[in-house]
Order: sequence, then structure tokens, then C-alpha cells
Amino acid sequence: MGTGIVSLLILSLLLVLIEGSVRWLYPEITPQMSDHRLFDLHKYGRTYGYKAWATGEELGALVTTDEYGFRTSARSRPRNTLDQILVLGDSVSVGVGVDAEQTYPFLLEEMLGKKVLNASASGYWIADYVEVLEHVAENFKPQLVILGICLNDVSPTSQVNIVTLTRKKKEDVEVSPDERRYPTMLMRTLRYVNDNYLNFHSFLGSYSRSYVLLKSLAADSARDHFAADRLYYRDAKTIEFLSSQFAKIKRSLTDEKVLLLVIFPYEYQLRTGSMETLEPQNIIKEAGRRAGVMIYDLYDELLEYLKVNRLPSRAIYLFNDPLHFNSIGHHAIAELIHRHIKQKQIRH
Repeated sequence: MGTGIVSLLILSLLLVLIEGSVRWLYPEITPQMSDHRLFDLHKYGRTYGYKAWATGEELGALVTTDEYGFRTSARSRPRNTLDQILVLGDSVSVGVGVDAEQTYPFLLEEMLGKKVLNASASGYWIADYVEVLEHVAENFKPQLVILGICLNDVSPTSQVNIVTLTRKKKEDVEVSPDERRYPTMLMRTLRYVNDNYLNFHSFLGSYSRSYVLLKSLAADSARDHFAADRLYYRDAKTIEFLSSQFAKIKRSLTDEKVLLLVIFPYEYQLRTGSMETLEPQNIIKEAGRRAGVMIYDLYDELLEYLKVNRLPSRAIYLFNDPLHFNSIGHHAIAELIHRHIKQKQIRH
């Protein structure tokens, strides 16, 4: 009995030492969590959003919202109804894991000298953008709407995760993993247990940096994440779905010329630099062409940015993250979008 207790104490001490060492050696590893208190499930009718005057953490960075539920900071410019820009996107445009002042919407505000309203929320997909714009476009009448498109915007998977997180009690209906995202029986079984009975992934990701580090060593999550999302673009209906959603977004604005869609590449795409991985971007751009909306694909210019600065692709993303940018990445994006906007203004 005494030996067992001593062994347990030694094991516990060893785990604490390992966890402490990882946190000291890898300060860039952030807790993999979103604060459910940030979200209002029915903010825009069928679509959730951030609560007004809310504060919480997402991927280790503080998220604070203003009276409209838009991410803001103490240094944000005061609202000017005659001279403002609206940014709408998912967690990439929210800037999870990064201080508000280091996100591309805030940096654009400083570069352009105009108020930038960040109406983005974690987990959004393309249908949510339609719903949000229908609620806010007329109220704010922005000079420009920047819609940040992520490759997973054709799937509601992330939205389901946020909605599940926000609900106060577990639903009676069991959740079945998407076979396209979890193709092996082992992965589907683990996900099924995690989603319906024991949410070990969220718990360990939130409190153990060692778990996040081990995940990064055990598998190429960026590659696997890209491969899973790429499957949705193999569906012939995807381009029609995107085109119809883009058309709805366009109709929600009184002036269609104020809409700029920006496509964010995944880390794996920039790492390989292969044209074969650009199938999702090509489909998104073709859907945009059919709907008559302006598309700005960041892939080529971000790839050039990495080459000029002699940086690996992972240098502009959060630790072991397939799609979320760190502060370096947000600065690069802000500079590129700012230059793109200025060039368009000169041409017109």
C-alpha cells in the first residue's frame, strides 16, 4: 500500500516536471480552448456570435468585445459611421491565439486610418457569413467588406464544435464523426468517444502543453487537416454551393463593389509549394467568378513573403497549427491586403 502511494507520488511529480519543462522550453504552445462564455447562440437568428462586452480566452489570447460583440482592444479607433470597414471571417480573422493589436484587422485599421469592425467569430462557415451580413450590413453601411475565406468554410464541422461547447448541457442525440474527416476506424472510434462520452481531447489540449507537443511529434496534423478538408472540394456540388452563397452575400450589400473575398492558405500548402494542393483555392475562385465577386488569393504572395524573408511556413502560424496565423503571419497578411486595397483604389 505504502509502495503504491510512493510510486503514485513519484509519477505525479515526474508528470509535473515534464509539464513544467515543456511550458518553459516551448512558450509558443498555447492552450487549445475557447471560452464558451464568449458566445451567444442566437445572436444573428440561426447563427451565433460573440456577446457584447464579453471577455474570454481563445487559444491562450484574451478576446474582448465591444457593444456590438465585435473583437476590439483599448487602442481601437472610435467608430466613424462615414468611414469604416467591416471584416468578417472565422477564427483566422478573429485572430485567436494572438493579441488583438497584432491581428490583421487591427493592423489594417492603423494602416488605412479607418475604423475596422471585426465581426468574425470562431467556427463560422460560409452560411454564417450570409446570415451575419444580412443582419449587420445595413446597420453599419461599410465602405468595404473584407470576407476572410478559410478552406474549411465549406463544412459546418467547426460551427458544430462551437455550438456543442456553448450548450449548457449535453444533447441526448449522439454525434457521429464525419467519415471523410476521420477515415480510419480507430480515429472514428476515438472521436466518437470524445464527442459523446469523455471529452479528453479538449481537456488535455486545454491544460497540458505536453499533450500538444506529443501530438505535434506523433503526426503531421497540418497535412492531415488539409487532406480532410480537401475532400469536401472533391464533391461536385461544392462549387455550386459556394457560388450560391457568394451570390447571397453579394445581394446583401447595397453596393456590390465594396466586397473583397480573401482566401487564406493552409500551412501545409505553403510548406509543399505544390500546385497540386491548390484545388480548393481554384474551386473557390471559380465559384467567385460565377457569382461575380472579387477574390484575392493570398497563396502566391505569402509564399513569396516566406522566400524573401527566408522563413519556413511554420514561422507564420501558431505552434503545430494547420491554419491559424501567429503575429508574424497577421502582420504579413495586413501588409498584403493593405497593398491590394491601395492598388485597387489607384486603378479606379
